Amino acid sequence: MATGTAQMSEANIKIVRRVYDAAARRDRASVLALYDSEVDLDLKRVPVATLMGRTTYHGHDGLQIMFRDWYEAFEGYEEDVEELIDAGQHVVAVITGRGRGRASGTDVEAAFIVVWTILDGKVVRLVWYPTREAALAAVGLEE
Repeated sequence: MATGTAQMSEANIKIVRRVYDAAARRDRASVLALYDSEVDLDLKRVPVATLMGRTTYHGHDGLQIMFRDWYEAFEGYEEDVEELIDAGQHVVAVITGRGRGRASGTDVEAAFIVVWTILDGKVVRLVWYPTREAALAAVGLEE
């Protein structure tokens, strides 16, 4: 891998980590600053989207709607970053989310696998996948 590509990949992983850190603090301004204003979010491949009634979101407004819907559905929701995988312009994030369903009162723990696309230092696209293998295949890193 060329040095410039390695530096870009390292920078992309740092951007994704900064997003997760800011989201954990519920620091909306810092989160939004890391996303392109035209960011696309695609949850079509995962059943969790049915909780929110939408499978795609667009732009900063869509991002805020998605987070609002998500945090309204759960009490005490937290995420642990289990793994960030370098895939050049992409980063594959393996996340464990935990919370209590606000309506059901049921404790929930689930793995989320998200492919982040970074361009010019901003997150431009997120796609959720049902498995780590599917996400790796999507970015050409089949195991």
